Amino acid sequence: MSRPVLEATADRGLKGLVDRALAWACVGLMGASVLNVTWQVVTRFVLGSPSGFTDELARFLLIWLGLLGAAYAVGQRMHLAIDLLPRALAPRPKARAALGVVLQGCVLLFALGAMVYGGGNLVRLTTLLAQTSAALGAPLGAVYAVLPLAGALIAFYALHAIGQYVRVLRGRTMPSATPDGSSGEAFATHQPGVDRQEPRPDAP
Repeated sequence: MSRPVLEATADRGLKGLVDRALAWACVGLMGASVLNVTWQVVTRFVLGSPSGFTDELARFLLIWLGLLGAAYAVGQRMHLAIDLLPRALAPRPKARAALGVVLQGCVLLFALGAMVYGGGNLVRLTTLLAQTSAALGAPLGAVYAVLPLAGALIAFYALHAIGQYVRVLRGRTMPSATPDGSSGEAFATHQPGVDRQEPRPDAP
């Protein structure tokens, strides 16, 4: 069975700290979103006077939750992947580790180029133009700031994964605090959330 979200952040060190902070941030954003939408329903159908800011706030919360949740999923290796080639390289841990370096390198380049650099330019432009939202009057630069923030987090996770793969390539034993709690060798031959076979509810 899948582990609870917050239990999956048991890694020690800097990554574990980032995992836990990011997980709780997502929990807080989800809670705020639920409260905001609940208030929207109450004001519309109970009080008969719809709130003027809840629609916009719901969109902004969804943007932050979606991007920070995506970054968290990268750190926990929960994203979907086509794993035909990694499966074919399963008997060769070092070859699969080399493939992992290439794949994580692509993730790193995208995060730094599109999200950190591109998102940073978007934040800078909207801040210079002093653009604000219609209902809340919130600076759009602050809303869009989640894009470079999430990119930086994804880049951090990609670098962390590359470091683990490099240890395998160098023949070193990695600590057990890998994303799925397995050994370094298992990390090189197993993609958590992709290769793991979940038991079926009707299985004996």
